[in-house]
Amino acid sequence: MKYIVFLLCIVVSIPSNARDENNLKRLNDSLRYELRKTSIDTVKAAIMIQLAENLLYSNPDSAMYFGERALKIAERENLIQVQLGTIGFIGNTLINTGDLPKALELGFQAIEMAKDVPIRVAGIGPTIDNMGKIYYLIGNYEKAMYYYEEMVEMGDDDIVGVAFGYLGLAKVYERLNMLDSAMICLDKSFQTFSTFNHSFFPTVYHVTPDWYNVRAKIFFRQNKPEIALKDLFTTLQMTLINDEAFHTANTYNEISAYYGRINHPDSAVYYAEKGLFEAIRVSYSLGILNASEILAEQYESLDASKALHFFKLASETRSQLYGAGNIQIIRDMIAQNELKQRELKAARIENQNRIRLNTLLGSLFTLLVVAILLFRNNRIKQKSKQKIENAFDQLKATQEQLIQSEKMASLGELTAGIAHEIQNPLNFVNNFSEVNQELLEELENERLKSKGDRDEKLQNDLLNDIKENELKISHHGKRADEIVKGMLQHSRSSSSQKEMTDLNIIVDEYLRLAYHGLRAKDKSFNADFHLEIDENLPKINVIPQDIGRVLLNLINNAFYAVSSKASATEDNGYKPRVSVSTKTIKQDNGRDVVEIRIKDNGFGIPSSLKDKIFEPFFTTKPTGEGTGLGLSISYDIVTKGHNGKMRVESNVLSDENIKSNIESGTEFIITIPK
Repeated sequence: MKYIVFLLCIVVSIPSNARDENNLKRLNDSLRYELRKTSIDTVKAAIMIQLAENLLYSNPDSAMYFGERALKIAERENLIQVQLGTIGFIGNTLINTGDLPKALELGFQAIEMAKDVPIRVAGIGPTIDNMGKIYYLIGNYEKAMYYYEEMVEMGDDDIVGVAFGYLGLAKVYERLNMLDSAMICLDKSFQTFSTFNHSFFPTVYHVTPDWYNVRAKIFFRQNKPEIALKDLFTTLQMTLINDEAFHTANTYNEISAYYGRINHPDSAVYYAEKGLFEAIRVSYSLGILNASEILAEQYESLDASKALHFFKLASETRSQLYGAGNIQIIRDMIAQNELKQRELKAARIENQNRIRLNTLLGSLFTLLVVAILLFRNNRIKQKSKQKIENAFDQLKATQEQLIQSEKMASLGELTAGIAHEIQNPLNFVNNFSEVNQELLEELENERLKSKGDRDEKLQNDLLNDIKENELKISHHGKRADEIVKGMLQHSRSSSSQKEMTDLNIIVDEYLRLAYHGLRAKDKSFNADFHLEIDENLPKINVIPQDIGRVLLNLINNAFYAVSSKASATEDNGYKPRVSVSTKTIKQDNGRDVVEIRIKDNGFGIPSSLKDKIFEPFFTTKPTGEGTGLGLSISYDIVTKGHNGKMRVESNVLSDENIKSNIESGTEFIITIPK
């Protein structure tokens, strides 16, 4: 029992001796007697809606029967408040018997109807409670709290709704393990129930039986099983008298679950079977599900066939309640309702705007002269706007032409650079090919001079020259191939995905890889390398392969620089050294970035070349040893691929630096946002 629907100008007279009995059966018999006696439809509707409320938890079929009859009368007589209350009790019955989609549909219908009621009274309360129940059952606790809080806010308009609103909030807080909040809401619910003086609650229950079940759950969570069990038996005592099978089934299941937790299987089975019996008797789906799950678990070690039977029953009931079809229907209905509410809100806003516009037009009618002036000014503004738009279009077209011209100029520069770079190896290939042709002709002439008197030494020399030329052709052909591959890498966007990466691991891996790779090519190569990492360096979102390519490029360049200096200098005191470090730094704007530094003590880069090192095809290495694309590719990966920055600091060996005790060398600094 939850609500009494009050009908304006309708009073249902119930004999006082029926209310003196603490038994709903007596009360319902009196109501049926009054129903047979009266011939007034509105009075019939009032009696039937109260019967539907009384029979919610003991006879759902009868509750549905009286509810539907009352609804027909209320619709015929246009009694909106009676319709709202009746829909609430019908929806509650549908929830108990497992038809959540239909209950939700009726809920949305009632809420839409209530918008036209000038005063919010008890009629909408049951429906709001049903909406909270449905969202609670499907696990949407935020939405459930929204509806229960709406009930609490009804205040004196529906004091019964306030009591059940606090009870619903207590259920949600208990499920979320917010036990202090749950107990506070329970206390408020009890206090509100105690103020009822306009319903049969005081003569049947001092509080709804479900109140004790909720408190028992809280006590169980607080590890107070004895007090919890006492509350559950209090509920049993209340509901068995009035044969309210829904509350009884819930209570038996809670008692069974308690004995299951303390490993008393016989008691657990006993109470679960009683709970299942009560639930089946009134087609209470959730009660059947809870009882069958407990029995399936308890019989698992006692009787395999019974365990299987109850497991199947639990599966079928769960599918009926929460099956994919039902849940999808509910989700679709919620989505459609939300869309409808948005459309209604937009329509209301549009209507309000239309009203404002009409008001404005009415005011402007009395100020016709001002309107003409405003119109004239508006025309002037439109003309000015048109001129501005035309000028903007011309400016935009000019800008596009400039961009296209700049692109063509850049393309010309790039084409010239590519042609220059590829022309060098191609010249070698062509020249050595021509020399080989001349050598082959000379060899052929030498062979024809005298078949019996050959100069084998000359022929062997010619053949050796041809072989050497072929090696050079192959070398410069491979160099041209490397230039083309570098260009393709430069223009190809990475298809790899970014992932959270520990840069310390990548830096360590590629530092060792670069060193041992150079050692494998040149056994005489030797250099000190040092790694200094920030142990607290956070993982950042990067493409590991691309960052690895950047690090390998820079570290290889560093080792090349120190190796070149070691080969060129006669100073035996020089020690080649490469160091790599990582750390987190905070920028001036307050954002953290990860910084990687690669430093060498080579010759350094002159100031005149610093601005060119990131350009494609620029290299300081001897011809044939580099394509000039490594730093350009690395720069694009850091700046365009990872929104980072890359810069270089370098000191060249000079008299001034020697006097100031400044060591020559180069340091590349990479910064990547966290």
